[in-house]
Amino acid sequence: MKLGWTRALALSVTVATLALCGAACGDGYSEEDATLYCDQERAALEGSCFTDDDYEQCRSCYMDCGQSCERLPGCDYICRE
Repeated sequence: MKLGWTRALALSVTVATLALCGAACGDGYSEEDATLYCDQERAALEGSCFTDDDYEQCRSCYMDCGQSCERLPGCDYICRE
């Protein structure tokens, strides 16, 4: 149970960090930041809908939209703008 809490905390810290960087660094995240976020999201969603295609969609969305990227049910990503 503690592992799930730790992952959730790590994901929250990453989201907060990326949101701050997104506000200061422009609209999209760097490839490195998007990869870090999507790696952690994949780990948090382990066992559910996070295929290689979903992973690439996640990275593309965060590189294009930064904090405006949103995951929808079904592991689809869109820009909220």
